[in-house]
Amino acid sequence: MKLFINGTEYAFTAGETVMDVLRRESISITSPCGGKGTCGKCTVNANGQQVLSCKTLAEEDMSVITVTETPMEVLEQGTAQQVDITNDAAYNELGIACDIGTTTVVCHLIHMKSGKRLATVSGANAQAAWGADVISRIQAASDGSLEELQRAIISQINGFIDRACTESGKDKVDIKYMTVAGNTVMCHLFTGLSPESIGKAPYTPMSLFGNTVQAEKLGLNIDGEVYIIPSISGYVGGDITAGVLSCGMGEGISLLIDVGTNGEMVLCVNGKMLCCATAAGPAFEGAEIQCGAPAQPGAISQVNVEGRELKLTTIGGEDPTCICGSGLIDALAVMLKLGAVDETGRLLDDEESEAPEFLIELDDDDAFALTGDGIVYITQQDIRKLQLAKGAVAAGIGVLLEEAGIKAEQVQSLMLAGGFGSKMNPITAAAIGLIPQQMLPVTKAVGNAAGEGAVAALLSLNARKRLDEIKRNMTYIELSTHKGFTDRFVEEMMFE
Repeated sequence: MKLFINGTEYAFTAGETVMDVLRRESISITSPCGGKGTCGKCTVNANGQQVLSCKTLAEEDMSVITVTETPMEVLEQGTAQQVDITNDAAYNELGIACDIGTTTVVCHLIHMKSGKRLATVSGANAQAAWGADVISRIQAASDGSLEELQRAIISQINGFIDRACTESGKDKVDIKYMTVAGNTVMCHLFTGLSPESIGKAPYTPMSLFGNTVQAEKLGLNIDGEVYIIPSISGYVGGDITAGVLSCGMGEGISLLIDVGTNGEMVLCVNGKMLCCATAAGPAFEGAEIQCGAPAQPGAISQVNVEGRELKLTTIGGEDPTCICGSGLIDALAVMLKLGAVDETGRLLDDEESEAPEFLIELDDDDAFALTGDGIVYITQQDIRKLQLAKGAVAAGIGVLLEEAGIKAEQVQSLMLAGGFGSKMNPITAAAIGLIPQQMLPVTKAVGNAAGEGAVAALLSLNARKRLDEIKRNMTYIELSTHKGFTDRFVEEMMFE
């Protein structure tokens, strides 16, 4: 049996959903809930009707049109590289430095001898159809989709390599080296290893990597070797060790946080390093939020209030159609400032609220309207998801400080890494309790620190030795069994 997707014919078998076919054929589709039918964001046009691809059975000669993928605003190059890594690559071949994030993937094409960046290609992770966070993808892999998940990311990277070569006028036959930075789950899926053991206690991965694999064995269309940057644990991956490298963490007291779905963080006190990962979930990425979206044109990225009027900034200056992570943090801070939300995170009704003019009725419940037409709004459920995410990150910071015997005001540098961390406003992040107020004066965005670490590891054997040192010097704290984490998490859920 066959159907047509965007005009191209594809085969299917009886009982398959449209999403099953999209996944198998590596056709981009977003599904934050992993195909459970709860997020409502995997919409396609099937025979002229808007339907959820995860709930719609494929039919003979069905015509499916997917929504054209909206370009995401991706932080392609970091500002973190502070460490002096000598380029010891004395050869003229090309290399690829790849940062495989849960949400986005970035690939840099590099001239090995000069270190020059010839092209950068990026986009939303093709595994998004299986869920927005690592837990969803662990579950999907455990349920039999491991090969499909690997095929999706390998196909995407092969496509990125082709695009980078086309943009730079280079031939991929000259690509002999590749480095990959990614969290531990993403590296398992990239290499075809099952991440199932990471999803259950004691969360032990099949590999912590730090090894080299031949590209062809992974299905990559290059003739070279792939170095996978070492991870620390099941939930603190090579993206963090790469970030520590590129940020030059060592002497002094510094804190690096990748504020994403995993909420990974490292506290360095004069060379001694503590790390942990918090289950922040996908809320900061705009997933599982009613009007949430990745950082894309039309997404509200900043929210301010002047008097009783909201001032919105959107990506690309377009009319607001949704809201991304940085806008969500701002919006929550504004709602607290206006007295629309109380210290427990409850959205107040029109009798209690100090800002009733922003309330709209939505399915018999109130919501806070960000736009005058009510297209973009924040629900009580959205607030709870943000509350859980900020509470987890804040509690993780607190545990690291306690374990190191350090107070927040002693931290000399707080570095916010990743696409979301680098775009959010530290002032509003502190206002909702995501980061400590005492660290505001020393807070800075460091961009795609993982990607910069991947570039360094591509060009320098010395950098790879440093990555091994970072791994050896790192002490991992498992928060799920930490006696003080739960109490801290409950405390940090409050808005004070």
